[in-house]
Amino acid sequence: ESAHNISNVISRTNKIYTDVLKGLAKEDSSTLKKSKKGVEKLESEVEDLRDNIFYLIKNLDETSVRGSNFYITILAYLTDIAQSLEYISKKSYKHINNNHKKLRFSQIKDLQEIDYKLSSVLTEIVEVFDSGKFERISYVLSRKEEINNQIAEKIHKQIERTRTEESSPKNTSLYFNILLETKDLVNGVMNLMEEYYTSYKRE
Repeated sequence: ESAHNISNVISRTNKIYTDVLKGLAKEDSSTLKKSKKGVEKLESEVEDLRDNIFYLIKNLDETSVRGSNFYITILAYLTDIAQSLEYISKKSYKHINNNHKKLRFSQIKDLQEIDYKLSSVLTEIVEVFDSGKFERISYVLSRKEEINNQIAEKIHKQIERTRTEESSPKNTSLYFNILLETKDLVNGVMNLMEEYYTSYKRE
């Protein structure tokens, strides 16, 4: 059941994140509004899972107490992921809706590069959980550094741009916010994978 929940959340995270960046690139507030609604739906589903913890723990037999600890930890990470998505989609929608200066082409391109890499990892995760081949999580975890390094490099690049050529504070702020929140999103996903992998190896 937790595998199904994870696959569902990760697959939707992948779609929403890509859609938000597309909406930003095209300055399309209706796409961004749709993504915002998608995140709200996702958040309320994760909240439903959290609300069910009480019944889950009540119905566990003695041998499954470790399982409840695992489940609570997994839900905390799913919540982190949904909150990062919410922040990114909200900020992006607000920026475009208030007619602020659009992101530069170079910024859009940098975000698309991150999306490309992140999307391939998220797709891999969905396949792992749908197929039940949990040993492949080790491959997913091996890509954590690669993505974090890429985000760090984009942050550094933007600092340089801000010092030399950037003229829009709102634009710079949005871009940094997206990068930093993407880093949190990646960490949430990788923490989730680590927790699952540790538990899988223990079985």
